Formats: sequence, C-alpha cells, structure tokens
Amino acid sequence: MSFIKNLFSSPSPPAAPNPAALAAAQGAANAETARLQGRMNRMDTYTPFGSVTYSDLGDDRYSITQTLSPEQQGLYDQNVAIGKGMLGLAQGAIGNFPTDAFTLEGAPAYQTGIDYSGLEAIPGAGDFGAASQAASDAAFNRVMNRLNPQFDQQQEALQTQLANQGIALGSEAYTTAMDDFGRRRSDAGIAAGYDSIAAGEAMRQGLFANALQTRGQQLGERTFDMNTINQARQNYFNEQLMSRNQQINELAALLQGQGAIQSPTMMTGPQTGVAPTDVTGAYSLAAGIDANNYNQQMGMQQAGIGALADLGGAAIAQYSDRRLKKNIQKIAHWKGFDVYRYNYIWGGEAQIGVMAQDVLERIPEAVVQVGDWLAVDYGKLWRAA
Repeated sequence: MSFIKNLFSSPSPPAAPNPAALAAAQGAANAETARLQGRMNRMDTYTPFGSVTYSDLGDDRYSITQTLSPEQQGLYDQNVAIGKGMLGLAQGAIGNFPTDAFTLEGAPAYQTGIDYSGLEAIPGAGDFGAASQAASDAAFNRVMNRLNPQFDQQQEALQTQLANQGIALGSEAYTTAMDDFGRRRSDAGIAAGYDSIAAGEAMRQGLFANALQTRGQQLGERTFDMNTINQARQNYFNEQLMSRNQQINELAALLQGQGAIQSPTMMTGPQTGVAPTDVTGAYSLAAGIDANNYNQQMGMQQAGIGALADLGGAAIAQYSDRRLKKNIQKIAHWKGFDVYRYNYIWGGEAQIGVMAQDVLERIPEAVVQVGDWLAVDYGKLWRAA
C-alpha cells in the first residue's frame, strides 16, 4: 500500500484568496485612477476673454481661478451695474402690487343647464294620425275620381259589345265577361288604396321629421346662448386675471432679466476618462488559471496511477518500445521513470505507460524482447520498483 500511496507526488493546491488584501489593492487602484483622471482634466485654459487656472493645495485639493481680460472685466462690471438698476426698478414695482382678493364680481352668471320651457314638444309615434289619414283619403279620392268615370265608360262599352255579339244578359258568357271587368276595376281600387296609405305614411313621416327639426333648432339656439354666456364669463375671468398678473410678470421680468452684455464663457479642455485597473478581475483570472492547472495535474496523476495499477495487476508484457509510439506526452514522474500518454503508430485509443528503453537501463529483467521490439513486463516492474 505504501508503494501506491507514494506513486505520484500530489501537486500543491492554489493559495486561498485574501479578501482584505484584494479589497485594499482594488481601492488603492481606484484612488490612483481618480487622481490621474483629475490631473489630466485640470488643464489651465487661456483665451482672448481671460484664463482659468488650477492651483494644487495638497491633500488632493485644488483651487480654480478665473481671470477676465481687462476688456471683459469692464463689460462684466457694466453688466453688474445694469443688474443693480433692474433690481432697483423691481423694488419700486413691488409697491404697485394688488392686495385685494381676486373675485369674479361683475362676471355673467355661469350657466349649468338649458331651459327647456317653451320648446317644441317631442313628437310621439301616434302623433299626426289625423293628418296622415286626411292625406291618405285625399290621395285615394283623387285617383278614384279619375278612374270611376273611365270604368263607367268601359262598362257601357262592354255591355254594348256583348249585345252586338248576341250575348244575352244573364248568360254564362255575359256573366264571365262582366266578372272579369269587375275584377279589373276592383284591382285598380285596391292599388289606389295602397298608394293612398303610402301617401298618408309619407305625410306622417314628413310632419314628424319637421317637428323634430324644429325642436332641434330651438334646442341648438338655447345651447348656443348658454355657451355664449359661459364663454363671456371665461373671457371676463381671463381678462381680470391677465390684468392682475401683468404687474407680477413685469416684476418677474425685472428680477430675471439680464443686461444686454453677457459674461464670457471660458473654454475648457477636453475631459479625459480613465478606467480604474480591474485588480479583482485580474486576480480572478490568475486564480482561475491556477485552479485549472491544479485540476489538470490532479487528473493526469489519477489517470497515471490507475493505468499503471491496471498494468501491474495484470502482470503482462506490453509493447512499450519508443519506436512504436506517437503523440507522446509526459504526464507524471514515478520512481525515477517518466510516465507518458501516447498512441501506437498503428492507431487505437490513447495509452499510458513508461518507455521500455528507460526501464531497460535500470530494471532490465522487466524488459522482454519480442522480435525487433521491446516490451515491458509491468508485473515485474511493479514489484521491482
């Protein structure tokens, strides 16, 4: 068991991070970045209007001095004088402020609704029945007064025709002819009746529409009058409020007004932004790389231990001649022997083991000659090492 325990020396894991040291390092980097950025952006500026300069007071404190050119200083002094004059005018205007309460006395009374008294009544479904019936009767009578004389003449002509044809009164042929004539006359009367009903309905609908239109016109006039009164009240309110606010606006203009001559605006240098050093990110990256390397070393160690243990336990000879191998990669060191991962030149999966040439120099009894090639008896190697 001691042999297996000492097969490979385990790699040391990465050191645990020190949060306090990491935070201090990041804080120091941030502070230095802020100082650098401040120094880069404190640029003395000189223009025809004057200058802006910075002075270092120590302990990360600076003072700013803005100096106007003689011409601009004179303009600034005039501007200040103008401002003082405007403040004097404003102070005098305060005495003219209205002090009484704002009221709407004298304004038209606000109209909240419409007076419906005296409006045309809303027509009902049964109204205008008499007028409709009269129009229907008149239409029917007009038609029948025109048709009845015509049918009377036609009846006399038909009777004369039947008599001339020798068709006797009361005979079947006579009765049939007169019945046909009677049906035509009756159909004409029925058609006239339907037309007269339609004429009466048209009269009723027209009267109904006229009544509605009359009421709508009256209601529109009342609404217009109400809106006109309310608009007059609003106009009165606006005028009174404008008159009252005018003095306040004039005072505000005096207080906010500036002289015609403005103070110059000094140019500043371009501002530079400097990102702080990402100490935490750099440490995290380095710690991740160390952890990954450690995990890879542990994985290769475990793979080498497992492979050699399997070969030693099987106590078999396996081709291990360097000349038969490709893709050779050293993965561990054990008992003076390098352990490799490799593929045979004829293909297949990756293998793990030692080189027969290395074993031949130290433990020749563990090497077997197979034709022109060397093999390693891992059982003997396991016991001898």
